[in-house]
Amino acid sequence: MSIVWAIVPYKEPPFGKSRLSNRLTAAQRTTLASTMLEEVVDALSNSTQISGILLVSDSIHLDEFSHRKNVIVLETQTDNLRDAVTQAALFATNQLNCSTSFIVPADLPLISTEDIDCAIKQHEQVTLIPDVRFKGTNGVIATPPNAFEYVFNGQSFNEHQQNARSAGLRPKSLQIESFAHDVDTFDDLMMVVQLRPESRTSVVYRSLSTSDSSLLEHS
Repeated sequence: MSIVWAIVPYKEPPFGKSRLSNRLTAAQRTTLASTMLEEVVDALSNSTQISGILLVSDSIHLDEFSHRKNVIVLETQTDNLRDAVTQAALFATNQLNCSTSFIVPADLPLISTEDIDCAIKQHEQVTLIPDVRFKGTNGVIATPPNAFEYVFNGQSFNEHQQNARSAGLRPKSLQIESFAHDVDTFDDLMMVVQLRPESRTSVVYRSLSTSDSSLLEHS
């Protein structure tokens, strides 16, 4: 039976979510980013297909996650996303007996456990889940981990398909609505609030908005 570990890279503001800095302060971005991370970790934790979650980050403020069952916080010294993910996949393979990795960004507040399980059940060699624009990659399942070269540049979806084929693998593309909406810009955030107003991320955003009237003007 395949042992699947989720790899969740997380970069804490002010370095992470910098494209929101024109509307949100560093403290607000930190609150929002940590809320999205909680939603992602919760959805993954409830999956029947995942053995554990490897949270890879250069942040030192992740104690609450390190105490969770089947969650390992792996500290990285690099600020390069590809290197961090590659390091995490090597750790999962060598230390956790992981045969399949599922890379999931930390800014997908709409993902559901059902869609996570469905993606894994359909997986064969390489499964790629695109963003709403079919440009970036919002999910990568690979057997084995590091089966091909990762690229994370906002335009990675086609490159990931090409790299997988170059490695002699057959990539499968899955379009999953709950994976499509990552939050990089303020427009992305507004889309999440519109699509799922009851989500934890939307609720937290509205709480931030009540303390900052300028945010309400753009909601």
